[in-house]
Amino acid sequence: MSILNSPVSINDWFLLVMISSMVLMILIMGPYWKSYKTSIRSMYKFKTPDGDVEYPLFSTLGFVVLFILSCISIGISIVLYSEDVSVEGTGPVITLLSVSLVLVICFFVKLLLYTIVNNWLYRAQVINLKPLRWNCFVVMTFSVAGFVILGLAMIVHFFRLPTIFLLVFCYMVRIFVITGRIFKIKTSLFKNRSSNSGFILYLCAFEIVPVIIELGFLNKYIGLI
Repeated sequence: MSILNSPVSINDWFLLVMISSMVLMILIMGPYWKSYKTSIRSMYKFKTPDGDVEYPLFSTLGFVVLFILSCISIGISIVLYSEDVSVEGTGPVITLLSVSLVLVICFFVKLLLYTIVNNWLYRAQVINLKPLRWNCFVVMTFSVAGFVILGLAMIVHFFRLPTIFLLVFCYMVRIFVITGRIFKIKTSLFKNRSSNSGFILYLCAFEIVPVIIELGFLNKYIGLI
């Protein structure tokens, strides 16, 4: 779909999923807004960096539900930009579910790799932060990105903005979140200056290379770039 055809209309089913996802995320994240505020601030304390990670104390089920909702939220922005969501029926919703499932699998694999590598580093005493705490922090940053991106998707739709704005806004959010996460990798995981080489390898493996692969995939198979 060409960006010149935007702004786009959304059929009722797709709009229902958008609104429902936003309501659920507000209900889950809303009571923890103070924790989110503290967590986000800690990601950008460049002058006096925190040596630990902060995140809302959700239950395991809460983290799982929030993780899935975040994948759906990001999936909504992808489908809204790349597909014709104005067609009648549940076709756009089915496409959304397919994209969201791919996102769930990809980010779950990333969390699994985080767990494996961080467990090894923790046992080797290269890092002092428990792997579970880092995973909770990553899910927190992911949920922030998902919530903001979903809000931007709704703004683009309701204010009839060209969908190219959604693409630009989404990458701005990604850059913002990844920057904060990179900073926390250095200040919370690899505190020791002697571990600079490990920090660089870790950064390439978990932040830089995945983004390059993502851009290539989106360009080839979805045509977002």
